[in-house]
Amino acid sequence: MENEIIYGIRPIIEAMRANVKIEKVWLLKNKKNRLFKEVEDYASKKKIDIIFTSNKKLDKLSKKNHQGAAALIEQIQYCKFETLLEKNFKKEKEIYLLLDGVTDVRNFGAIFRNSLATGIDGIVVPESNSATINSDTIKASVGAVFYIPISKVSHLNDAIYEFKSRGFEVVGLEEKSSKNIFDERFNKKTVLILGSEGKGINKSTLNVVDKKVSIPMEGEIKSLNVSVACGISLYHITKNLS
Repeated sequence: MENEIIYGIRPIIEAMRANVKIEKVWLLKNKKNRLFKEVEDYASKKKIDIIFTSNKKLDKLSKKNHQGAAALIEQIQYCKFETLLEKNFKKEKEIYLLLDGVTDVRNFGAIFRNSLATGIDGIVVPESNSATINSDTIKASVGAVFYIPISKVSHLNDAIYEFKSRGFEVVGLEEKSSKNIFDERFNKKTVLILGSEGKGINKSTLNVVDKKVSIPMEGEIKSLNVSVACGISLYHITKNLS
């Protein structure tokens, strides 16, 4: 199984809290603060090797803003779609997120962060035309990827039909929709679909959703960053279930 080098002190702490398998941790020598001490304590308890090293070595491990910390972890695994559904089917409320063409890893990571904050049960992405979980995604999510299950499917529409067969309402966020998201209430079993910033949701997918909603906006620019739109939508949906 392949491993991944992640960077940033907070993602490393969250990997430890989430019991991700960690091979080793590199920390900038002589750097002392509360977060670094937390990493050292976790590593000691979990018997993870810590290597105290220089900025030069850390720069070689990651050319990004590593904040003096890097770690070698087991690669994050995607779960089977059927497993994801079976895991949560007894819950009274279930909310899933489907991403259609979101390819920017920073947006991808921020979407995980929004999903964790709003209690989403899982994320579903297509096998192609999607960002992947890598060190940049993990850093942007501040470690939220370790807590939200994610599944890859061959075709999003097939996943939608499966959700519908299980009683889910499928909602597409579409800027041209005349339905204001803030005027709507949502099913206790809801799937929210977000598209890419450029193309939005694929037309064939829009044709099979149950409801299309939009976020009303003031000003001259009539679009939002997809991760911002995600956060706004999820907070409203989770507070307006019926």
